[in-house]
Amino acid sequence: MKKNKKKKLVAAACLALLAAGAGTFAWINSQDQRINRVKTAAIKDGSVSVEEVWNPKPIVPGTDATKEVAVTNSGNTPVFVRVSYEEVLNYLTEKGTVTNRTEGWKASGTPALSDDVPVEFDGDKYTDAGSGYTNVTAKVKDDQDKALPAGVKVYAKGSVTKDPVTGDENTTFSYSAFFEYSAGKFQAMTTDVSVKDGNTVGSSAADWNFVMNKAEYSVYKGGYSNQVTNWAASTLEGASAEATAAKASLLGSIGKKYDVDYDYTAKTLGIAAIPAAAPATAAGQIPTAVSDKKGVQADTNALGISGINIEYGTDMIDTAALAKDKWTYNKEDGYFYYTSPVNSGATTPHLLKKLVFTNAIGTEYTNATYDLIVKMEAIQATKEALTDTAGWNLQGADGSDTKKINVYLEGQAAS
Repeated sequence: MKKNKKKKLVAAACLALLAAGAGTFAWINSQDQRINRVKTAAIKDGSVSVEEVWNPKPIVPGTDATKEVAVTNSGNTPVFVRVSYEEVLNYLTEKGTVTNRTEGWKASGTPALSDDVPVEFDGDKYTDAGSGYTNVTAKVKDDQDKALPAGVKVYAKGSVTKDPVTGDENTTFSYSAFFEYSAGKFQAMTTDVSVKDGNTVGSSAADWNFVMNKAEYSVYKGGYSNQVTNWAASTLEGASAEATAAKASLLGSIGKKYDVDYDYTAKTLGIAAIPAAAPATAAGQIPTAVSDKKGVQADTNALGISGINIEYGTDMIDTAALAKDKWTYNKEDGYFYYTSPVNSGATTPHLLKKLVFTNAIGTEYTNATYDLIVKMEAIQATKEALTDTAGWNLQGADGSDTKKINVYLEGQAAS
């Protein structure tokens, strides 16, 4: 019996050595992502997840939207966690510049990203009953005395008064002209409509005749472009082969998260390929103190304006002054690290608090949409997991931020 037991122990030791030599330890145990319009979505086991309170609001300068982000460990063992961002900014290629053309916009089944986009017009303001405006389209001719093109609508109101002293008649009227390119959808127009005749005392605009001397249709030329930014290379495989090749998490993939569809494939985004990771390195993008408000990368790269900012939590700290239970940003790899293990059942302090829309936002953001994907990775809270190539592989040269973070976390790791 003793002899057999000794053989089994030797065999077990040999297997462990073989596993170590082959680098087969799988230190990563969880990852998670959050898109600003969806709930938590775990790709692996979900034992460590991003918790979010998200109150989306329109991008209006001088306002903000609550976006509180923390990480919860519902597993059985302590973990180290880190968080980073992937961004997609969809913006008008001509940055809000309006161009007029001589034909109204025609909807196509599947418009290309680069197709002209009609400048939307609030036609309901004039067509609704009670607006005070009357549909006078049939009473309007162009400067060649021809009927207006199909889809063009003209609404007007006005009156004619007579001066009791001079006997002069005075016509006052206002109008709005727009193009209905689809039922209930209107395109803005640049026009010049004037009263031709019929405007006598006691008459209304519905009785008058008009002439349209100018008819141009407003578009955003060149349609949309997308700015795609990946702050940090993901350690785990992405949600698609394209994402994995780019070392991204969701960028490059298509899917559905809690009944919300997303498509971040390069073809749909109109780009050649998902870009490689590019950590934020500008001072205006790196938080180092409590409640810092710092910019993102996408709008700065695409528009040259830092209009969308993130307000960070009250537990942000610089890598030069690391302390326990804080968040710190590593500009060398693009990750925010929580400086202590997250124990079973615990939740970190908030990393993010708000999205802030600054007063720098202008017409460049017209019709823009912005997705901030918050991605999280968690590993076992051990020294080996921090430096192993199957883990975070935090090597770093002496004096580097990566080395400082690694050493600080190793000091709290399980033996």
